[in-house]
Amino acid sequence: MQRVYWRRGLGLDKKQSIGLTMILLSMTIAFLTLVSRNLLAPIIFYTNPSPSVVPVLREWHGGNGMFLFSSSTRIVLDPAYVGQLSETAHIFQQDLTAETGTTVSIVAANDPGSGNFFLTLKTLDSSLGAEGYTFDVNTSVIINARTRNGAFYGTRTALQILQADPDHTHIPKGFARDYPQYKERGFMLDLGRKFLPLPLLEDYVRLMSWYKFNDFQLHFNDNAINGGDGSDWQHQYAAFRLDSPAFPGLAAVDGSYTEAQIQELEQVASAHAVTITPEIDTPAHALALTQYDPQLASPKYSKEFLDLSNPATYTFVDKLWETFLPWFTTTQVHIGVDEYSANDADEYRTYINYYDRLLHQQGKTVRMWGSLSLIQSSIKVNRDMVLEDWDNHWANPVDMEHQGFQIINTNGNLLYIVPHASYFHDFLDTRLLYDHWDPSIFDLHNPALNLSPTDPLLLGGMFAVWNDLLGSKISAHDITVRIEPAFPVVGEKMWNGLTPDLSYGQFEQRVQKIGLAPNTSSL
Repeated sequence: MQRVYWRRGLGLDKKQSIGLTMILLSMTIAFLTLVSRNLLAPIIFYTNPSPSVVPVLREWHGGNGMFLFSSSTRIVLDPAYVGQLSETAHIFQQDLTAETGTTVSIVAANDPGSGNFFLTLKTLDSSLGAEGYTFDVNTSVIINARTRNGAFYGTRTALQILQADPDHTHIPKGFARDYPQYKERGFMLDLGRKFLPLPLLEDYVRLMSWYKFNDFQLHFNDNAINGGDGSDWQHQYAAFRLDSPAFPGLAAVDGSYTEAQIQELEQVASAHAVTITPEIDTPAHALALTQYDPQLASPKYSKEFLDLSNPATYTFVDKLWETFLPWFTTTQVHIGVDEYSANDADEYRTYINYYDRLLHQQGKTVRMWGSLSLIQSSIKVNRDMVLEDWDNHWANPVDMEHQGFQIINTNGNLLYIVPHASYFHDFLDTRLLYDHWDPSIFDLHNPALNLSPTDPLLLGGMFAVWNDLLGSKISAHDITVRIEPAFPVVGEKMWNGLTPDLSYGQFEQRVQKIGLAPNTSSL
């Protein structure tokens, strides 16, 4: 009777009552389904984009949130690698102070703790190579590499991210694997025609390391262009920049470097993951040597050419290398050998092979300027040398690769700076390089001259400054303002190879954010 009363009270008969019950049941099910779906659906987080680093990180997996650098942050060293990483930690400490105004302590501990930088060499990731590293940002920043140089590059990444942050305190959480595409990432500086003070060279090293360059080639002797052609050749400008008592009077009066100064430069370079590659250029560009000892001058050609038929030439150059080779720690040295007369091709190629063997006996490998396509003979040049290929006519890169030479791309049309000159570049065309070049490209208009980016004989690239107009017409500032915009772009293409997703404009904005390397007061 009650159920009848309920239905009647609503004015419903039995059939209508059943219909209403079904509607209410459907609504209840729909509501519960909606609630359950919202409870089970994942919460969407926006992951951190790749941070502002130049060169751009090879791999980035963004996390959420930020690591905060503060006055309580420490640099923590894995106790197993304190010996290898102490120098890197101290440079990192100094650079953090210069960049943020905060000096942090350095400690050794197994646990990174919270809010710290942790440096270690315990990674088993062999694909990182000798210069790669991982960069793991969570409650601490863990930089893990296989070598000291890899860990050092990780500290450059941390510093760049902090520099780009307006407060110099935030690093986005995430994980990066970063490693170079090319082994050789170099810069060559002509000191033979423009002496630069040691502190500036040291700041150039810091600037190079900021963009992960690893090779600083120093061209220690040269002379005025065509300086040996006239009868006044002994009065033309020529300079040799290394000063040793073994050669009294050889060092240029307008500037040279002692062994102690080279050792200081070597120490700064090594600490910043940069190798100093010395170049003593013979048998051409040697007017400083022939002015010092005129019997060495060629009787047939320009007086800046050494006489390769004279045994005294070999005796003199032997003593040069015997004297100056111990000043440098590098395993590879540069013997020059560019732009000699093709009429003496046999003597020229014999000379190259002789110094290749001599320096190998001293535990060094040899680098030379590419010249073998124009200076040909039946004498085969040893294939164990590295060619810096600066001109496609002097050395056809494809032909040199087929012959088995290792190659560094130093193509003059793309990578030479000659301050204030009307030939080559006064400033590099950085937009062109960024958009269209990588170290495999020797000619933008003739693909037949280019190599594969993955060719094992292609070591990488190098850009160069040639001070052809001599030091009186070129200031240190002239050189600095030309190399500063070149470093980030050339460094990007040597580290990453192919053009990344960033446009040139976006890339340049990133460069502006990270600024110059810390502790570069001479720039």
